[in-house]
Amino acid sequence: MALDGWQETVAGRATDYITDRTWHKLFTRGRSRLCGALAELAAETLATKTKMHNAVGSIAAWFARRLRAGRLAEAVARELAENLPLPLDAKFTAVARGVQLTGIAVCLANGRDLTECPCFIDLALNETKERVKQILAAAVDDWVKLANFPALSRPETTGG
Repeated sequence: MALDGWQETVAGRATDYITDRTWHKLFTRGRSRLCGALAELAAETLATKTKMHNAVGSIAAWFARRLRAGRLAEAVARELAENLPLPLDAKFTAVARGVQLTGIAVCLANGRDLTECPCFIDLALNETKERVKQILAAAVDDWVKLANFPALSRPETTGG
């Protein structure tokens, strides 16, 4: 990945949504621990999305109980409310990913190795888990769909 090009692209996107002043403050001295805080914020943002779904499910189940709809109807209402996408889902995810990318940019600007960047580590682990889930779901459904998941390219190793 071309470091300068990547940072410029991220900076261009970030400043579409945050002020130039805030963006520039990210890159002042003494921000070595900022990425850890950003990684924690991103993780909490994603967790809040799950908590929101659980709360909506609890409210739906409460209404079903109040209407004396029965345990099965209550379970249906709870599960639908917990699992259907909410209007804010995409925004929560976009904010979390944007925070992670900002943290990665800060680490790169500080010369930090990405294998030590909390935001990069969280993003890589989450994306890897998601990809594994997608592959397993495809395997359960129809193995022909496994063709949609080619091997990710790996850097060539040298040595002998």
